[in-house]
Amino acid sequence: MNESSRQAAAKAGNTLTQRSLDHFVSVVSDIETGAAMYQRLGFRVMPTMEHVEIGTSNVIVQFQHTYLELIGDIAFSRTDQISTMMGPWQAIGDYVYWQTSFTSARLEDDRERLIAAGMAPEQILNAYRRVRKIGGGWDQTASRSMYCFNRAHMTGSLFISDHARPETIWMPGYSCHPNTAQRVIGMSYVAHDPQADVAYYAAMLGAEPALSSPERVVFHTPRGEFFELLSADAATEKLPGADPLQDGCAVRGAAYTITVESLERCRLALRDGGVPSTRAGEAIHVAAPFAGGMAITFVPG
Repeated sequence: MNESSRQAAAKAGNTLTQRSLDHFVSVVSDIETGAAMYQRLGFRVMPTMEHVEIGTSNVIVQFQHTYLELIGDIAFSRTDQISTMMGPWQAIGDYVYWQTSFTSARLEDDRERLIAAGMAPEQILNAYRRVRKIGGGWDQTASRSMYCFNRAHMTGSLFISDHARPETIWMPGYSCHPNTAQRVIGMSYVAHDPQADVAYYAAMLGAEPALSSPERVVFHTPRGEFFELLSADAATEKLPGADPLQDGCAVRGAAYTITVESLERCRLALRDGGVPSTRAGEAIHVAAPFAGGMAITFVPG
């Protein structure tokens, strides 16, 4: 959303959230297999790293402002916030979208705010990791996360994060992708009832939705991104290749919308990686089985 779009939204009475997208977490049963999957999609994937205190492993795909995290070695987690809470997601499959993180300037302040709003955030978790630098050598992030589970529908949970050393998270060389990916501008969830947890999402994001109907609930962020919940019918129409909800799952992450510099170079990168895709107007769609359970829509940046 550019400045003119923001002004138009304000005139229409649309509300911007207090937070923007921060990062996206998928759980993979094998970290190297997950990394190879995203390399075939035309992304540059960072070397495998370890959450030093948590005990899990991860690989990162960097974008402008956000990043995708594939997390593995869940069995080695040393925190109950992950190991004992993973059951609802593991019941879905071996490669499944876990949670979306939104930005926080300071987690202590946001924890107090959420508690005052009647929410039950977990304790702040130190999620720092050692990072392999492009020119050689190592650095260490200073990242923290705070979970606040949606107890009614766990697989629809969100969390928030802060990064005291953003330069260790976003390294320019790692955000140059063969498929020309630039930004994740949208995160789409599919839900049996998009209205069921609006109060939870409004509390987490600090604003009411900009659009709310039985079929679709949409929040707009200050950076011009969107976070939406779609009914099964709406998801089928809007998100080609997204997986349907599994039995016993009321809501979960379903698709990314990612801008690219060149749709043609994106198409060629997918072809070279052996990944099937479909072109529909000014969009390229990749089905969920080829991206760890998440469909992807590539659009011009």
